[in-house]
Amino acid sequence: MRVSFFPALLVGLALALPACKRGAKSDPNTLVIALGASPNTLDPRFATDASGQRLSGLLFSSLVRMGPNLRVKGEAASHWEYKDKVYMFHLVHKLEFSDGTPVTAEDIAFSFEQFRSSRSPFNSALRSIESVDVRYDESGKWVKLRLREFDATLLANLSPVKILPKARILSSGDDFARVPIGSGPFRLVSQSNNEIRLEARKTHAYATPKTQFANFKIIRDDNTRFLKTYKGEIDIIQSELPTQKIATLEKKGDFQIFKYPGLAMTYMLLNLRDPVLKDLRVRQALSHAISRDEIIQFKLEGLATPATSILTPVNPFFHPDLKTPVFDLNAARAVLQQASVAGHALTLKTSNSQTAIENGKVLVHQLQQAGLNIQQQSFEWGTFYGDIQKGNFQLATMRWVGSVDPDIYRMALHTHETPENSGRNRGHYSNSKLDRLLEEGRRISDEDARIRHYREVQRLVFEDLPFIPLWYDTEVAVVHKRVKDYQPPRNGDFSALLTAYKEPEPPRD
Repeated sequence: MRVSFFPALLVGLALALPACKRGAKSDPNTLVIALGASPNTLDPRFATDASGQRLSGLLFSSLVRMGPNLRVKGEAASHWEYKDKVYMFHLVHKLEFSDGTPVTAEDIAFSFEQFRSSRSPFNSALRSIESVDVRYDESGKWVKLRLREFDATLLANLSPVKILPKARILSSGDDFARVPIGSGPFRLVSQSNNEIRLEARKTHAYATPKTQFANFKIIRDDNTRFLKTYKGEIDIIQSELPTQKIATLEKKGDFQIFKYPGLAMTYMLLNLRDPVLKDLRVRQALSHAISRDEIIQFKLEGLATPATSILTPVNPFFHPDLKTPVFDLNAARAVLQQASVAGHALTLKTSNSQTAIENGKVLVHQLQQAGLNIQQQSFEWGTFYGDIQKGNFQLATMRWVGSVDPDIYRMALHTHETPENSGRNRGHYSNSKLDRLLEEGRRISDEDARIRHYREVQRLVFEDLPFIPLWYDTEVAVVHKRVKDYQPPRNGDFSALLTAYKEPEPPRD
């Protein structure tokens, strides 16, 4: 009798291949981090989205930055002092760009020119600077900023101001974003639509990462991000997972789960150029028609708290006496009927992440219960963000991430901070009283007085509803147990990658 071994061989291969996949080891030299969306740009001059700012913080140096404990700390500057409207920053030695060229005084001066230019979305935060003087040679290493007047916000606002290579930018122009050369602790190895790979600079002037590589996997689908994390293909994921999936990962036992109050606030952005949304009564009705507690309990698994301000409760400037609007569907219906907009067509725009879509569906349903004719549209992140910048929306769900200094209210709501002026007042809100308070706030030096002042700012905005606060997100970082020395950053940045590393996995049989 003739015996064939071919079927048996196929069965053996079918069993062996999955086993090989399961047995594949994680590269001990590479930390794999999941992102839900690509950064809009890696050029720090124009990076206003969270991913872009966080990645630029690894590739580029600032004089100072907001630390993970919400305090300003030195970076390229080892220390500084202030006297008579002059900040003197003393720089660390041997600052170099990632291509090996040394940082010069001309580079630093050029960097301030770029961030202070009218083209920069950060220029308004630096208007108090009258002049910049730099020395970076054997005779001295310092940056002197002379101010027109005292500016309580300046140190916090210097964090996005990165040290740039003048010659490289002048030669590459707008293409600089494709191959950014910075003086930060990592350098760019490659970038594509699906992955950004960074390499640690082991001879860096002020920070030496413990890992060799950091691979940022851009996984736009929520469920795919979860599955890759569950299967152990992801080492670190910071607040990029659907809240409904956290319990599943906790039960698996392969992960360190960090839950902590952070600096992220989800809100409904309103286009106040819309004739209906300009009416305060309508905005109040929208706010009362949303059951935040229901969404938090049933959609967010309790991993959030109702919001009242851009500033979150961990912020020392947070106003604790503001109360979340009461859910009152009948009152909302009555106001909308009175304002004659119950049938007015509205559109809520969201990104196309599954979490944003699902939360948007609930919000639309609740607003429909109040009698609004409202529909949802969801778009890929780049298209969605572009529409927001161009004012092509009525309602949209957004998040403020990493807001520490209360000057964020000026950036978000001052009359002159619209996208047309390179600002972030995307709803085109205008209030002369608020403008005056925001301008005065920058000149207050006493911290207790600043706290009282910005509580008045928060109260005014809370009552006038230029946007509708929804909830404060509980930050959840999921970190595989093979990763060591991960320290969850309260400001949401990627500073944890300076200390985190991966232990080699033990040999498998």
